[in-house]
Amino acid sequence: MNLLTRVLLVFLVLAIVACRDTKKEEEETKAALSKIENIESQVEGISEEVDTQANEMESALKELDSI
Repeated sequence: MNLLTRVLLVFLVLAIVACRDTKKEEEETKAALSKIENIESQVEGISEEVDTQANEMESALKELDSI
């Protein structure tokens, strides 16, 4: 019984350590996803700004062409 108890104890410790690693990895993944979402929102904002400026330039060119 003593050997069986030791083996079970080792498995229990390994399971606890594995769970901690999983939680740490999940936290790192959530942090990375948060950064990615922030970058995506910045890219969308820049893209909209570029589109707006492109439309303004096109209308300015049309006005110059009509002169």
